[in-house]
Amino acid sequence: MKRLLALVALAGTMATAACDGLGQAMTSHTNVVARAGGLELTVDEAAGLIAQNPRLPNELEVVEAVANLWVDYVLLATLANRDSTLAELDVGLVVDPFLEQQLLARLSEKVITADTALTDEQLREIYEAEQPGLQIRARHVLVRLDADATPAQRDSALAIARDVRTRALAGEDFARLAEEYSQDPGSARQGGDLGFFRRGQMVAPFDEAAFALDVGEISDIVETPFGYHVIKVEERQLPEFEDVKDIFRLQTQQRRIAEAQERFMTELTGGLDIQVQEGAAQVARELAAKPEMQLSRRAASRALVTYRGGQLTAAEYLSFVRSRTSPSDRARLASFGDEDLSTILEGVARNEILLAAAKDHGLEVTTEERDSLANEVRTQLTDALRILGFLDITPQEGETQAQAVERRVVGFLEAIIREEREPLGLGPISFALRGPQDAEIFARTFPKVVEAVHAARPAEASLPAAPATPQSDTAAEP
Repeated sequence: MKRLLALVALAGTMATAACDGLGQAMTSHTNVVARAGGLELTVDEAAGLIAQNPRLPNELEVVEAVANLWVDYVLLATLANRDSTLAELDVGLVVDPFLEQQLLARLSEKVITADTALTDEQLREIYEAEQPGLQIRARHVLVRLDADATPAQRDSALAIARDVRTRALAGEDFARLAEEYSQDPGSARQGGDLGFFRRGQMVAPFDEAAFALDVGEISDIVETPFGYHVIKVEERQLPEFEDVKDIFRLQTQQRRIAEAQERFMTELTGGLDIQVQEGAAQVARELAAKPEMQLSRRAASRALVTYRGGQLTAAEYLSFVRSRTSPSDRARLASFGDEDLSTILEGVARNEILLAAAKDHGLEVTTEERDSLANEVRTQLTDALRILGFLDITPQEGETQAQAVERRVVGFLEAIIREEREPLGLGPISFALRGPQDAEIFARTFPKVVEAVHAARPAEASLPAAPATPQSDTAAEP
């Protein structure tokens, strides 16, 4: 079942080629699902593949996944049999992110200074001041208050909370008060006991108030989205310094380096007047939704972000989307609002500014470094293709080379669908394989494939719908 789900997930990993072209495609390819390398995947062929496993959901997303895998494997096998070294394959989308990270690391080493030399005494002082890993055990009384409560209801709830606090301060047993007055069903029966918790596990106002208390202290009235709380801390536990000294030293050093990097970035960009252009968020949203999009020269050069001395173009942002985001990342980007996308665009622009700063400081990736990493990527991909039997494909009698490639690809897809083999996910390589003339996928034929699969399968063999995944609240309630 995990393999089936992985196959469905791969629908988003492939770079869907231009869909539903006009003219001839509208007339002569009404039963073609995909085309690549001079070959065509027909509706009947796609349906025949999917129907081989009755557990595979008969859905449009599965048809898309199969079509994309077929296209990529055909293109890759064709290329590999033309040149087993894959020298023609542009692996820049895989290589560039790694090389850029190396370049930025060198820039950090050269221009960013942080005081990371700490004696044990200095480290202990920081530890005692910050108290990382601190846990407290607390009790509370909650008087619930609805968001739409009337002033009278608020006054009544506040009066109850104040009375509880007054009685607790006077020495009454806090656990008994919680059992009697708390409206938190999860802790009232335990005398309001919440057990041990760390910073950030409770909603912010509760968290701040609780961690400000010493053992035995009782808080003022604390208001949260759940109502009014009275809190009493029972225990505080902090790991011994000697037990966590080494890991805390590393964390402190890393934090100081991060702070120094942030200061450098602020100084570098402070006067550059970074501006996200009008309409840029919509363009970013569209490119995340359709990363396979082929941009015209004019569209590619459109400035999404401008800053003094440079700009972030649509082409540069598209390269970021293709090389540095997963299918789930792209889905989130496509759903983000303008404000979130503007923040992301600024971040991508700042990365470009950092790369320019590295160049200004005389830092660069050498041709040898780039070639070495590119060759490593090609070698690993070639090894995978050899294992899959995609190299040295020999036509059988009466076959063309293209037909021999198709036979091998279809055989591999059949093994994937029957859950005998794992799919070979290509990630950014998929985008590099495809150009506007290399492949096409015709989404309008997907429903025909679903219909054909339905007709080929017994009704009782269909996969039952998976139950909805329970969702947990993101804000912890005490």
